[in-house]
Amino acid sequence: MTAKKKKSAKPSALGRIVGAIDAAGRDADLARRSSSDPSFRRGVQSDRRATLSKFTTVKHALADREKLEKSKRKT
Repeated sequence: MTAKKKKSAKPSALGRIVGAIDAAGRDADLARRSSSDPSFRRGVQSDRRATLSKFTTVKHALADREKLEKSKRKT
């Protein structure tokens, strides 16, 4: 039996870039499919942030924004 590789705590820079590009591609596909959906459009008009937060890239952007706000509060 071979030993399993330990998963590093922080992925490499290239891995993070590839993950971001992959998430953006998936989100773009989802956006193209749901853009003509009337219920999606109503959701965007009523509560833009909640409706768009189902996209992975939007979740990442919101998390980054919260990290920046926390770091500003500490200083």
